[in-house]
Amino acid sequence: MNSAFRSPSRTVLYWSIFGLGLAVSIVMALRSQVEADQVNQLRFGWWWITQDVLLPHGMPTSAGGFSPGSLITLFSAVPLMIWWDFRALALSMVVINMAAFLFLERSIRPALGSRGRWLLLLLLWLGPWRMAFSSFIWPPNYALPMGLLHLATAIHMRRKPVALATFAHVLVIGLGAQLHSSAALLALISIALFATRLIKVHWSALAAATCATLLSLIPWIHAIAADPSLAPAGAGFPFRGLALIYPMARGLGYTLRMASLSLPSRLTAFDFTPVFGAGVDHWLLPPMTLLAGVAHLSVLVPIWAVARLFRKARRRRPWSQEADGPLRGWLKGYLSVACCTAALSFAASPTTIMYWQTQILMATIALTVVVPLEALLRTRRRTATKRVLAMWAVATVVLVIAITTAAPMFRQGGHYAAIAVLLADQPLIDELGLRDHCTVTIDPEHDWAHPD
Repeated sequence: MNSAFRSPSRTVLYWSIFGLGLAVSIVMALRSQVEADQVNQLRFGWWWITQDVLLPHGMPTSAGGFSPGSLITLFSAVPLMIWWDFRALALSMVVINMAAFLFLERSIRPALGSRGRWLLLLLLWLGPWRMAFSSFIWPPNYALPMGLLHLATAIHMRRKPVALATFAHVLVIGLGAQLHSSAALLALISIALFATRLIKVHWSALAAATCATLLSLIPWIHAIAADPSLAPAGAGFPFRGLALIYPMARGLGYTLRMASLSLPSRLTAFDFTPVFGAGVDHWLLPPMTLLAGVAHLSVLVPIWAVARLFRKARRRRPWSQEADGPLRGWLKGYLSVACCTAALSFAASPTTIMYWQTQILMATIALTVVVPLEALLRTRRRTATKRVLAMWAVATVVLVIAITTAAPMFRQGGHYAAIAVLLADQPLIDELGLRDHCTVTIDPEHDWAHPD
C-alpha cells in the first residue's frame, strides 16, 4: 500500500492537486473584495509610491495604537509596483503562502511519509481556512506563512546550531511582528522549544537577526518618542483569559477549528445570486447552509487528535526526544510544546482571543491531526479512516467552491456585500481598480484616509 503512494502516477496526481489548489487560490484572489481593513493596508503602499510617504508604523491594533515598523509598507508597495491593481496585493498573499507551504512540506517530508503528505495536502493546503485566508488582502493573513516558516526553520535547528536557520527563525519572529502581532506567540513557542532542548540556537546568528530587527525599528522608535500615542496600547488585564475562562476557551476553540471544516460566519454567508442568478440561489442556498452547519461537527476530529497527542505525551514525553532521533518523534515534541504554549498564552492574554489571532497556529493544529490519521492508515482501521477522509475531501471541495463563488469576501454584490466607506481614498479606488471589481460606497462624512 505504501508503494502505491510513492508511485510516479501518484506523484503526478499529488502535484496536480496541489496545482489545482493554487489555481483556485488565484481565482479567489482575483475575485477578492475590500473592506476598511483591506483599503487601510493598500494605503501604505499607495502613499509610498504616489506621495513618497513611508510611515514608521504599521496597521492599527485592536487594543489601540499601531503595530511597530514599516514592513507592512514594503509588503504592500512591491506588488503594486509590479501590477498597478489592488488584486496584485491579494495575489502576493497567494505566492507567499505557496512558498512557505512548499518550504515546510519539503522540510517535514521525512516525518510524515507519503501518506502524511497526502493528509497535509488535504487538511492544510486544500483546507477552506487556508484557501480563504491566503487569498485576500488582510494583515492577519501573513500569520499562516509565519507559522509555516517558524516550524520549517525549527526543523533545521533540531540537531545542531545552524546559523542560517537561526537567523531566518529569529527574523520570522522579529519582522513578522511588524506584519501582525500574533508573531509574539511564535517567540513564546521558540523560548519553550529552546528550554526543552528541541532546538539548538546559533548565538551569533541570533544576535545578527536581533540587530537587523532593531535597525528596522529605528524610525518607529523615533516616531513613538515624538508621539507616544502611536505605540500599541494595552487593554484588559493579565491572565484575563484564565480569570474569566471564556476568553481562553475561545482561543482554544478557534485554534481547533483551524484544522476542521467549521468556518466563521463571514465565509458562510453565501449568496449565489451575483454569479448564478436568483433562481439558482433559491435552491442552492439551503443545502449549502446546511452543509456549513453540519461541518461544525468536524471540529471533533482535531479535539480527538489533541487529546490523543497529550495522552501519549504523558507516557512518552516527546519533548525529551534525542536530537539524532527520528524527525517524527521531534515533530510530536514540537506539537506538544506549541499547543501547551498557546494554551498558556491564551490564559495570560489581557484581551479576548479572536480567530485571526490563531491563524498563526493553523499549520501546527493541522499537523496535530495529520500525525494520528497517518498512523490509523497503517492499522486495521484504515478502511474506515479512508471513508471518513473521502467524505471530508468531498465536503472540502464543495465548501471551497461555495466560498469562491458566494462568500462575501469573494463576490461583488449580493447580500452582506463588502463595502468600503471612503472619501480621501477616491484616487486610490479609481486607479487600483476597486470601483470596477468591488462594491464601493463613497461617504463624504468619513474623510479619515490621510497620511498625517
